[in-house]
Amino acid sequence: MKTLADFSLRLTALCVAQAFALTPVVASDGPPCNPETLRTEQMFNCSMPENLDALLTFKPATTYADADARSAFPERWNQLGFNQQHNTLFPIPADAPEFLRSGVFWAAPLTGDEFLRLSGAIPAFPDDGTQSWGSAVAGTLGNLMGVSVVDGIVYSPLSRNEVWAVEARTGAPIWKTKLISTAGNSQVAVEKIGGRPIVFVSSGDANYNLENTIRFKNGMTHDRGASFSSVYALDGLTGAQLWRFDTMGASRPSPIYKDGKLYITNGDGHLYILNASSGALLSTFTNPGEGYSGLASPNWFKTADGRLFITYGVNRPGRIIAVDVTNPAAPVLGWSYTPVGASSNAPGDTPVVVDQVNGVVITNVFTSTATSGVFDLVVYALDATTGAVRWSASGGTGPAIPGFKGSVPMVNGDVVYMGNPLNETYRAYNITTGALIWATSLEEPDDTPNQRHRGHAAGVYIDGKILHVEGRDIRTFDAATGVILNDFETPGTFSAFSANQPAVLGNMVYLGALSGWVFAAPLDYLMSSPGFGQRPFPPPHPIPAQKPIYFDAAALPSKKQAKAFPVTWLAYAGGQENNAFVPNGPDGISWSTPMNDAIPLNAPPRNEAIFGTEAATHMTHLAFGVGTGITQVNGISYVGSDRNTINALNATTGKVIWTYRTSNANFGQPLVTPKTVVVSAGDPHFPLGSTATFRADSASTQAGSGFQHLTGLDPETGVEKWTFYTAGATSAMTPLYDKGNLYWVAGDGRIWAINAETGAPVSTFMNGVGSPKVSLGGFNSISSANIYRQPGSQAPIMVVGKAMPDEFVAINLDDASIVWKQTFPDTYVTGFSAVSPAVDQNRGLVVSSIFVGEDTLDGPVTLTAFALNAKTGDIVWTQALSSGVPPYGFVGPTPVIDNNTVFMSNPMDQAVVALDVRDGTQLWQTPVAMTLGKPSWGPGVVVDHSRLIQPVGDSLITFDARTGTQLNTYPVGGAFTYNHPTVLGDTLYIGNSWGWALARPLHTVTGEPRRGGGK
Repeated sequence: MKTLADFSLRLTALCVAQAFALTPVVASDGPPCNPETLRTEQMFNCSMPENLDALLTFKPATTYADADARSAFPERWNQLGFNQQHNTLFPIPADAPEFLRSGVFWAAPLTGDEFLRLSGAIPAFPDDGTQSWGSAVAGTLGNLMGVSVVDGIVYSPLSRNEVWAVEARTGAPIWKTKLISTAGNSQVAVEKIGGRPIVFVSSGDANYNLENTIRFKNGMTHDRGASFSSVYALDGLTGAQLWRFDTMGASRPSPIYKDGKLYITNGDGHLYILNASSGALLSTFTNPGEGYSGLASPNWFKTADGRLFITYGVNRPGRIIAVDVTNPAAPVLGWSYTPVGASSNAPGDTPVVVDQVNGVVITNVFTSTATSGVFDLVVYALDATTGAVRWSASGGTGPAIPGFKGSVPMVNGDVVYMGNPLNETYRAYNITTGALIWATSLEEPDDTPNQRHRGHAAGVYIDGKILHVEGRDIRTFDAATGVILNDFETPGTFSAFSANQPAVLGNMVYLGALSGWVFAAPLDYLMSSPGFGQRPFPPPHPIPAQKPIYFDAAALPSKKQAKAFPVTWLAYAGGQENNAFVPNGPDGISWSTPMNDAIPLNAPPRNEAIFGTEAATHMTHLAFGVGTGITQVNGISYVGSDRNTINALNATTGKVIWTYRTSNANFGQPLVTPKTVVVSAGDPHFPLGSTATFRADSASTQAGSGFQHLTGLDPETGVEKWTFYTAGATSAMTPLYDKGNLYWVAGDGRIWAINAETGAPVSTFMNGVGSPKVSLGGFNSISSANIYRQPGSQAPIMVVGKAMPDEFVAINLDDASIVWKQTFPDTYVTGFSAVSPAVDQNRGLVVSSIFVGEDTLDGPVTLTAFALNAKTGDIVWTQALSSGVPPYGFVGPTPVIDNNTVFMSNPMDQAVVALDVRDGTQLWQTPVAMTLGKPSWGPGVVVDHSRLIQPVGDSLITFDARTGTQLNTYPVGGAFTYNHPTVLGDTLYIGNSWGWALARPLHTVTGEPRRGGGK
């Protein structure tokens, strides 16, 4: 639109749905993003990162240390938007530091080039102007709602499970603290306690785990938040944790600090009141119907008779409520209002604004209309004391949008300002009457067909003007007329704006971004310069290969060490039979290595008191655990961590060689070809939209949220070779390797196929833009495909399970045709999607397990083992193993086959069972002492056709494979939820749900003499 070269600002977050749109070239290519350009207005114009690490060295809080400079800043930040009105304007004294008076430029590249790297996933997302892609970025990487600026320090929470503090004058990092989950969906609150700034930050994700999705399907109350969630109190000068309050639902909204109390709304249907100094729980209020908050940060109102109300929106059921917390030990409902036709995540995603003077609560609600697919953003003004409607007004209609569907209102005087993402306008209403004062379109002449302007962010009122950020633009409006006085437009390489609200101090503007960067620029520059115009996003430059975040060449194995190990590993659990046993290998190695954020093996699962042992154990695995199997090749152990890393360890010493950061959990087992380590990253959770399709048993249901991908790495250096994204469809499972290609059915029920060495799509299965040609419908959760090799020259067949519809499917790998499908009557809701099948090549059988029964939480269900004819799909046999309440996780045991016998764990009966592979006859079942609430679902390993080593709870139990006699129990600690052992020679390798990789001498595990085969 415009071209110039003067511009600065801090960049806001593209909003859960508004991201960069691919646009024609208008501005020329920008300079590199290096330490020099990121101290000038060119920080908005730069394109490719260069030497960013130089800007990420931690330095002292120099502005805070200067008492005079510190006094020019706000002393506290007690809620979203700083105050009840959400107006983040801060006048400064005449003697304020020069940089606040004249303004300076800086950008803090807190996430490096990760935003640009994620742009590689854009082709995998819907062609909607990158809105869906931007929604995924909001929940994965950067800052959505904005920064908080206190005492010369800028605090930025990130969705990359981090919160940062940076210096307000220079942007230099002061500290960084890792959190349990996403933090970028809110602002932090800051208050002085004991003379020091204390930072209160919420951390929680936007997804739903399977339990709560099933609860929703059955019309039950349910929570939002698939993983652990916490609210933290951190020392504002060091980032040290002072206390932590854990919640059952996702704590995404900003908390409120008021009068020594902290008020927390979240995804489990409650308002929590804490002592802000200690984190002690003072009381809990249950929302009507247990409706829960998503992004809806709370606000407060003081009634004429002195009562204190905390007010906020909730979903399912959709309400706006006020809780009387005058007596913090006994909160009661003040009032509740149910907006007519509230849809999707409304009103629980929109933070309400409060006008204390006029006594109103104002919000906007995404509302259904009589026309299918068309929605209205209805503005409500409610009496803050009674909840009665003062007025309501249609904000205008439009089609549904991804992610956050409302906007954050801001009040100044008798006017409320807000955007309408549905019709791409920014608007002003009279607070008293609801009369529309003005509505200004945000559309621009150079917009591409799919580009949309979603005005989610709160503006800032500045001397008769409104500063507002959205998409790539920072606009200045005339507050009285809505006329756009200036539009500062950026190319958007790292400057994506949406719900990020600017903080304005004197002539300085501080702004967060969806990229995770923080920007600072002079106000007068942003309100007068046209910026740099649009450019294509991503920039037309090759992105350098991603390097590991840690590398120690000295830890690499010697040639002698490497010779004791296999040279490749090309299948989940070692091969068709899921039996990860190699007779020859290393001799009696022992080590224990924690992955990132591992918890002690003698500790209980995280939040056991909140969720109970079984749920907490399962959640601990998905949050911290080593995914399934660890892989040993050429002297290196490759270990996937559910904390979003893949790690290479010296398989002899356990020392870490390299650690590579991925965009999601690494649940699947790494595969190793002669040249490439293939890792699969994904989660088994459900986004908001999928809970509705799941409820309807729809074939359009998708498992997975955010960025799911396969990545190929150099085995020795951990440097990226390629990354292939499947958008939000989970790729948590281990792919099938055959003839140099990788095949898998992802969380969207589609068949994906790429080359293992290059990541290039396989044309038989994929179209010209890299999308699958074949859709099976429904979803796959964690089922790793297996292969049956037909006799002679016939094509190999991939076999895999899925759900909705619940089918076991065979696919011809030569021509992508469906060979057969099989289903059972009354299959449980997870269908065949949660177990990785075994294949008996000699007998032509596919063996797995499934639950049969009603789609409820309390069952009963019957755990059933079965075998199918690999050529035809016909059912050869079924064997009911046990009945009862569905276990948490709703998965079945993965079988291992050896010597005409199928072995599997049976946690429902606290037993291990052996079946005849030919007809399913039970050969033996041995009861085991299983730690309560720690079921194990992974396959065991059969050594020398005589010893079965089965993970059970927190131990490895050895059985006589022929008789079922229990021979030895080797306690380890933690849990083995999905982990399966690998035996190489006289060494057993296994991952643990608590985040550990372990090697143990086999004879120590079995309690028997050392076996031969060690090297």
